[in-house]
Amino acid sequence: MAKSKKKEASKEEVVINLDNLGVPVAIIISGIIIAVVIFFASKNITTVKTETKDSGNQEIAEDYDYEEPTEGKASIGDALFLGNPDTATVAVIEYSDYLCGFCQRHFTETFPSIKEEYIDTGKILYVFKKFPLSSPGDLSYDIAEGSVCLYNLLDKDAFLAFHEEAFSLSSKDQLIALAKEVGADEDNFTKCLNENEYRAYVGSMQEEGRGIGISGTPGFLVGPIGDDGTVEGELIFGAYPYDTFKSAIEASL
Repeated sequence: MAKSKKKEASKEEVVINLDNLGVPVAIIISGIIIAVVIFFASKNITTVKTETKDSGNQEIAEDYDYEEPTEGKASIGDALFLGNPDTATVAVIEYSDYLCGFCQRHFTETFPSIKEEYIDTGKILYVFKKFPLSSPGDLSYDIAEGSVCLYNLLDKDAFLAFHEEAFSLSSKDQLIALAKEVGADEDNFTKCLNENEYRAYVGSMQEEGRGIGISGTPGFLVGPIGDDGTVEGELIFGAYPYDTFKSAIEASL
């Protein structure tokens, strides 16, 4: 009799109630979907991408949000510039950081064409404004201050020679060596740098940039030059190809 009961028990079916599993499974699936959405949303916050004829889908700027203003207004003031103020009617104001790879790319790939067609022909002023993505005392801030020191100690040619090499600097000692290489007196340059003679000036350019919507580098303002030295026009966020700048300049001439 005991054996019979044992056989019957072994033949009993195991029944799984699928209704009881529905809620936990739904919660797990919902969690996965939410995580995926958050991941892809966060990837799209910090950089802007653009289609170009030769580079395809390519990052063009550092630390930009999508919602940017399209127009702005700023003053040339006493900023470093290239061009002939007696003939130029349009200005391109650049806000950049020496440790920004996109800023270097703009200078090496796009700036030469702007210089040849518009600066050297007297049509525009090209204004250099500092926008280090760092705090005073950090290397990019030191380089920004040093570039202003150099410009005031020497001339525009020396500044351009410095500007071209400054994107590859990795220490303050290299900064001082570069300034000496392009013709600056080492003692005078070091004194200017160590005494932070232009720290407040660099800070004022940062504040001005933020005021018109610059949040990353490089950023540009392109527009006609007013009688009072102000520039009002199109904002360009990122290291766009030359044709983008040509269109903005031509629209303002």
